[in-house]
Amino acid sequence: MKEFFPLSFFNNICICTKFFTFCIVFACIHYRGNAQVEPSFWQTLSVTARMNWGSFLASKAKSEYIKDSYSVLGEIDISSANLGKKNWQQQSGFPETGIGLLYGSSGSKAYMGDIAAAIAFINFHLIKRGIFKTNIRVGFGPGWVEKPFNTESNYKNLLIGTHLNACINFLLSSEFQLAKHLNLDAGISFTHLSNGSVKVPNLGLNIPAFSLGITYTLNPQFQPQKKTLPSFPKKINYYLFTFVAAKEAYPLESAVYLVNVVNFEILKDISYTGRFGGGINFTDDRASSEEIPNSPTYEFNKSKSQLQASVYAAYEYVIGNLSIPLQLGVYLYNNYPIQAMYQNIGIRYHFSAHWIAAVELKAHLGAGDFIQWGLGYKF
Repeated sequence: MKEFFPLSFFNNICICTKFFTFCIVFACIHYRGNAQVEPSFWQTLSVTARMNWGSFLASKAKSEYIKDSYSVLGEIDISSANLGKKNWQQQSGFPETGIGLLYGSSGSKAYMGDIAAAIAFINFHLIKRGIFKTNIRVGFGPGWVEKPFNTESNYKNLLIGTHLNACINFLLSSEFQLAKHLNLDAGISFTHLSNGSVKVPNLGLNIPAFSLGITYTLNPQFQPQKKTLPSFPKKINYYLFTFVAAKEAYPLESAVYLVNVVNFEILKDISYTGRFGGGINFTDDRASSEEIPNSPTYEFNKSKSQLQASVYAAYEYVIGNLSIPLQLGVYLYNNYPIQAMYQNIGIRYHFSAHWIAAVELKAHLGAGDFIQWGLGYKF
């Protein structure tokens, strides 16, 4: 029988409460002593303690039987409201940016153990009416899994193959003001952990959860100053990207292969915060293979061309020199069994007028395919 309130759950609450108290005391002392030195940061600081209760999704029947408990994640966030110095901040409704730490039970004590993640996030206010807010938060960062797959000691864990993974976190919440400095929020979170198939198995760990948090705001009277924005010059931009990735092939314990990706994108600037368009993708996935049916042994065929061609629709959210690309693609040419559609999400940094550094995660309905690292040029 599954334990809804395991002992580790109460330990997580105690740890989060102590750390939350420490953060509030530290922040208050620092704020009073340094308000004149760093007013733009300390006057917008908030600290949040949150708990997430859920259960990981088993995408295949063979991953369902390793579930032996519920997923319980404690969380500490430190965030700051934007002052509106950049045009994109005002047009996005003055979102908050910050960092969060997550730690707790994966939902499989025996085969995955505890998990942890450190994420950088941006929190948008969808609705803001008096003491009520509705928020959506997007976060990225490194994740850690205590017990990954091991051919000898942990061969039943087909979800995660490495200790170190990439973590993507989403949170949709409603927030209410309880007192002058205290806010309470409740909502639904979603946490994804995957190594991008650097090492298989890598079905991915996906945890939807109910979330409850309490936030202490140092200066609730703070109000960013709105200004009249200049008209935005909408134009069409052309981009060429090249990526590389490392991906292990099946069967398990096989070699790790190089993956090369080339994208050509056309995106139109629609506002200070967004670009919309599409592109064409060419991928040489040297790890592509298919299982040989009716083979007396577990064998895979790699004799066909491993080139893939696809088209995709794209939206890119702009945060100053940073941007978050979201892509939905459809394969036009592919010789190996795979889902017809794929998704890309990542981070891009525009470090000059023409050059862009990027890291992106390609997935098929929550199952990570690979993490690609690349360089782009804007014509």
